[in-house]
Amino acid sequence: ALKFARAATGKKRVVSLESAFHGLSIGSLSLMGCESFTEGFGPLMDQWDTRIALDDAASLERELAKGDVAAFVIEPVQGKGCKSPTTDFFPRAQALCRKYGTLLVSDEVQCGLGRTGKMFGFQHWNLEPDIITLAKTLSGGYVPCGAIVSQRDIYQKTFSRMDRCVVHSTTFGRNNLAMACGLAALEVIDQENLVERAAEMGAQLMERIDALRAKHSFIKEVRGKGLIIAIEFHEPSEFKLKMAWKLLHKVDKVLFAQMIVTQMLSKHRILTQVAGHAMDVLKILPPLIIGEKEIALFVTALDNVLADCRKFPGPMWELGNNFVRAAISSRRSSQAPVVSA
Repeated sequence: ALKFARAATGKKRVVSLESAFHGLSIGSLSLMGCESFTEGFGPLMDQWDTRIALDDAASLERELAKGDVAAFVIEPVQGKGCKSPTTDFFPRAQALCRKYGTLLVSDEVQCGLGRTGKMFGFQHWNLEPDIITLAKTLSGGYVPCGAIVSQRDIYQKTFSRMDRCVVHSTTFGRNNLAMACGLAALEVIDQENLVERAAEMGAQLMERIDALRAKHSFIKEVRGKGLIIAIEFHEPSEFKLKMAWKLLHKVDKVLFAQMIVTQMLSKHRILTQVAGHAMDVLKILPPLIIGEKEIALFVTALDNVLADCRKFPGPMWELGNNFVRAAISSRRSSQAPVVSA
């Protein structure tokens, strides 16, 4: 997508959003500001390292007004932290891109094809991106399959002459098996109304999780769209739990959320994940076929795990203590000098 944007506009720079996640190649890493992913892989591409805060239209315009930005890259719902704008930022960003001749690229790899309760995440803001990237759900997760969708003139400017017919290709691109899986997945999404199902089940799941806030002071916020959902935690109100919380966070900010992930899997066989480095955020990405029975099972399991967290001392905090020991041991090992014969 970034190659297409450069070829079509003749411009070099790319602007992205803080806390974005676009993949782990050198080009993709250059769009991200998270040191946990970029450490050890520099120098990255210095013309792709401009990042602005979500909702900061003024900073975006200052960058685009310089006239050298080929693309502004967004995730409609950020994979890291599951955040989306709280204002009309995306429509304003699109208008600014049109004004300054910058292409709008929507990264739909994680949130596209029904995940957010719309076929594409950008549809929540009625956007018309110049380029869309797709993967993951495109094959139902079974076969590596990705796609770049662009306006026709962008494609024609990229492959502008006969001798440029192979300027962008891949060894396994247009693979027959991947294409068959992609078509089958799109057919299932359409025939089984999975986009509408994601919107309905997602609203129900978020409502039921949000109802747990009154019971568990750990829960700060439940957010998301469709079936890409985040539960953000914060310091609890109970005195003993506050002390335990602070101990964990002195060592590593991710440990509490990791405690939840571990227990959800080991005790209830439910797979969740921490939404990003140094985040007290649990990310939930249920299959699009989820039903009311599975929602009830998930909410009950989460309720039980959070109830265990309120027991201090207790098994959950023993697990946390083990995490602390492991984190400290890992740091000491990484700092130890390497002696070679």
